[in-house]
Amino acid sequence: MKKRDGLPVRDEGRERKVREAFSKRAREKGSDPEIAIKLAELLISDSVAIQKQKCRKDLAGKEALVVGGSGRMGAWLSRRLSNRGAAVMVWDPRGRLDGYENLRKLKPAARDADIVVIASPLGIAPDELKLVLEADPKGLVFDVCSVKSHIARQLRAAARSGVKIASAHPMFGPNIPTPRGRNIVVCDCGSKEGIALCEKLFSGAGAKVVRMSLEKHDELMAYVLGLSHLNSLLFATTLAGSGERLATFRQVQGPSFERMLAASKELCKESVRVYHDIQALNPNSKAMFSKSINSVKFLKDATIQKDSAEFRKLMESNRKYLEVRQDG
Repeated sequence: MKKRDGLPVRDEGRERKVREAFSKRAREKGSDPEIAIKLAELLISDSVAIQKQKCRKDLAGKEALVVGGSGRMGAWLSRRLSNRGAAVMVWDPRGRLDGYENLRKLKPAARDADIVVIASPLGIAPDELKLVLEADPKGLVFDVCSVKSHIARQLRAAARSGVKIASAHPMFGPNIPTPRGRNIVVCDCGSKEGIALCEKLFSGAGAKVVRMSLEKHDELMAYVLGLSHLNSLLFATTLAGSGERLATFRQVQGPSFERMLAASKELCKESVRVYHDIQALNPNSKAMFSKSINSVKFLKDATIQKDSAEFRKLMESNRKYLEVRQDG
């Protein structure tokens, strides 16, 4: 990103803040701040070395169109494709992305681009995917929606008509600087060439590519995303309804509470529309909620009993599933 935006690799002010943050955190935890500073310097040194490595330009000579490129994930994809040498164009009726060619007309670029990415908001993705497909695209087309059910029929119809199409889902947000070592799900829509090109695109960036069906994707995302979001929302909603001020809880918080609070606060910073659509558009959400409600009822019954037998069975079952070894 620094290379794309013309920024220097070293930023002394930023590096100083990183060292100060490490030192402060170490003091708060009762650790040696000097050791923390040395660790920060080691991480900074490694980061600089990586950034100074010559960037792979494996997409040089390719044209890429990012539909929905002014959004956070669209902007991330634009930068990553540009870093790899592609000439990136953006079409987004909701806004502009500075530093790139922002198009007024979609169809000519959608028809001729080597890569077309649908990074539109979930609820709008079907309409904008339709516009792309009406252009009869010659290149690879893929979306990055976190739910697939509402576009599955379009994706498969496009594959049957000969479009080189696939469906991807980066399992991280736009704050991640690189996909290297990160999970990216690629779903088969029926185009052998499309899925091969899509997998090559992401594996070439160092990502861990996992292939699955569109249906399996949404089944898993009901838990990987939906259940994770539910737990954070449940935590925050229950605290808010307790009648106590958050400051009172924080005065007596322990590590477990602190971790849950941090996760809940991060979730509350995100887009309401995105997080609602992840739940609402996934047909597997109802089953996940039903199982969660049953689990809460079971936990309640097992916890309030004077006899700990049921609670012990529950803990042992969870340890087995999570492959956790009991301390002691």
